[in-house]
Amino acid sequence: MKKTIKKYYRVGLAGVMGITLLTAGNVALASNDNIEYSFSLKPEHANSYSKERYRQTTDTSNKWKVNYSYSSEGKGTVATYWLDKSGTRVSDTHDVAQGSGAKYYTAFSTANQENVRLGVENNNYTTSGFTASGYWDEEIN
Repeated sequence: MKKTIKKYYRVGLAGVMGITLLTAGNVALASNDNIEYSFSLKPEHANSYSKERYRQTTDTSNKWKVNYSYSSEGKGTVATYWLDKSGTRVSDTHDVAQGSGAKYYTAFSTANQENVRLGVENNNYTTSGFTASGYWDEEIN
């Protein structure tokens, strides 16, 4: 009789632990991540966009980040970055120089609890494009 109770106890405990592990994997926690991006910056100020990410915050002081680390146009090249939601800008635009490190900016309240993406364009009007890459995060805390 005692062996049967121990067996059910172990099976039950294993089940509870398994469910706990499965549900813990679905929890989304915001942190200061480095999400890679690489764009072909288009000529004539045409926009390029990253894949969407969910910005779970309700606090506009929870900033977004961009780190423009590589440009095929050359060192110190400047590109204009912003957050976008389905074709609508949900932050101010910011000119960022390649190699200047991570920059942190405030988003509009319309970016909160929404899927957003990183938008970018060449900061000057030109008929040629180039590659820009680096890291970004839709919210840092």
